[in-house]
Amino acid sequence: MKNFIQKSILSIFILILLFTIYSKFILKENLIKLFGTSVLVVITGSMEPEIMSGEMIVIKESDKYEVDDIITYEDDDNYLITHRIVEKKEDLLLTKGDNNNLVDNPIHKNQIQGKVIFHSKICGFFILYLLKPITLILILILLIKEGLFYILEKKKENIKRKEHKC
Repeated sequence: MKNFIQKSILSIFILILLFTIYSKFILKENLIKLFGTSVLVVITGSMEPEIMSGEMIVIKESDKYEVDDIITYEDDDNYLITHRIVEKKEDLLLTKGDNNNLVDNPIHKNQIQGKVIFHSKICGFFILYLLKPITLILILILLIKEGLFYILEKKKENIKRKEHKC
């Protein structure tokens, strides 16, 4: 049972990794979405004290965005910005970081990537740690090691089956 759980977790992890690589490097997407949901890490303090720098946020696409919603949108320079909607004017939305003095340039609804549905400082730290090159190399080495051990284990089982048949 333990072996099945390990293989399942490893398989899910590999599928997510392959999906991420495909989306980022083949499709050249700026934001990777899975079922309309994305995970990001905030790198500035513009939304403090509500969302601190280094926090992980989860955004989800929505049909409705209202004043006071915290959203992530893509600006004209293809940067992702997470700010609060402060005003709606027909087809345009005005946003502003809680820690900023000025309102951002108006945006269209189609620039919105999603609404913040969750944020966590601990998860943000964990993600930033995982994205360090040395951590990624160690994870890759562990995945290769597990894969090789799995292949060797299967070969040993096949040899034992052949021996028992003789």
